[in-house]
Amino acid sequence: MIERDALAGPRDLIGELEGRLRQGGVAQARVEAEWLVADTLGMRRTELYLLDGPMSSAQRESLQERLSRRLSGEPLQYVLGSCDFFGHRFAVSPGVFIPRPETEAIVEAALPALRARQARLGRPLRLLDLGTGSGCIAVLLAKRLPSCAVVAVEVSWDALRIARENVERHQVAGRVHLVQGRWLEPIRGDVDGIVSNPPYIPSRQVDQLPLDVRQEPRISLDGGPDGMRIAQQLMAEAPRVLGRGGLLAMECGEEQVAPLLRIASTDSRVKTASPLHDMARRPRGILLYRDGYA
Repeated sequence: MIERDALAGPRDLIGELEGRLRQGGVAQARVEAEWLVADTLGMRRTELYLLDGPMSSAQRESLQERLSRRLSGEPLQYVLGSCDFFGHRFAVSPGVFIPRPETEAIVEAALPALRARQARLGRPLRLLDLGTGSGCIAVLLAKRLPSCAVVAVEVSWDALRIARENVERHQVAGRVHLVQGRWLEPIRGDVDGIVSNPPYIPSRQVDQLPLDVRQEPRISLDGGPDGMRIAQQLMAEAPRVLGRGGLLAMECGEEQVAPLLRIASTDSRVKTASPLHDMARRPRGILLYRDGYA
């Protein structure tokens, strides 16, 4: 139980929660304590230290329940019911992969290539987000490329429900279309670009991940024996739906970039292939162009 007296305010409780979280092995205990208190009060973290006065009994009970969930190993984002991506708030829930900063970097790196293709074509782009999860990539593409249309494919109905919530929250429902299915199976016709964050952790490593990461759906983490099963599948199948000169931007593990580029170099349908880098300039994805022009 939270031990501070009933008159304790948010600033006092942050210190207590930080200690409890630290004892529970949470690495960023202070930040998470601030998130828990701020979200319980319905405010920003930056506003916490301007507050005085006690929390209500209902708020304290909610905070205790959330603290217990976090200490049990549940991811903070599931406890809060949301996460930040590209400075926007996205709903997440158990059964839905939690967006990561690495994916932000891959989308950011892919956007110039997509904008250049749109300029060459002189029309709005038709894009795919494969394995959309929470829908964060599809929503961001629609926001950053305001005239594009995005088809977001996802096998999990639970994830699609959350993706629909996010698409509506960010007011892009007219241009983001959600489809249930596995990767490229439901797609027919040509598209201009594909952006995807497939599972890429080797199977043997999934059970060694931190407890909170292991609460996320395994299907979103496990990339097969070498972590590249889905990546190789997408590379092999993408030319079927990519128009001439179309592109595939795909996240992967840092150590997988070089072998995936070697595989791409043997495919006659691939015009060029290059690494995509995260904000620390580490290779964390690949960018492929299909052969042909346009």
